[in-house]
Amino acid sequence: MRWIARTLICLAACATGSVPVAAAQADAAMIDCGDSAKAGARLDITCHNPTAEAGTVSVTWVCSTPLDFTRRIVFTEPDHTIAAGSALRFTRDCGPDQVVLTYQAWPVTVAQQQDQNTRLDRIRDKRDREMGRN
Repeated sequence: MRWIARTLICLAACATGSVPVAAAQADAAMIDCGDSAKAGARLDITCHNPTAEAGTVSVTWVCSTPLDFTRRIVFTEPDHTIAAGSALRFTRDCGPDQVVLTYQAWPVTVAQQQDQNTRLDRIRDKRDREMGRN
């Protein structure tokens, strides 16, 4: 019976928002491109940057004709700059008789990019040391 009482107390604490609020605070430091959408040949990218630093958003999308999905055109647009505390919006169109099959947006803040570059440099340095390169 005690484990039932403990479980109910835990569920009640979780229902008050204590766990989701902590997760939401961690997500607040990220650029969010969740409002982006595709409709037919049109792709609308909308990203919000709630952070105190600038960032970039790279976008890749794939277009094709509904009559032959084996013929695909891949578009890539790297490093659209997004200022701190602002939004980035742009629209792309695949053209007549085309549809957007899929798309991907990669938002990265300056701090995240620096962290990624530092980690990659460490990996390369370790690899070079192990291979006998200086």
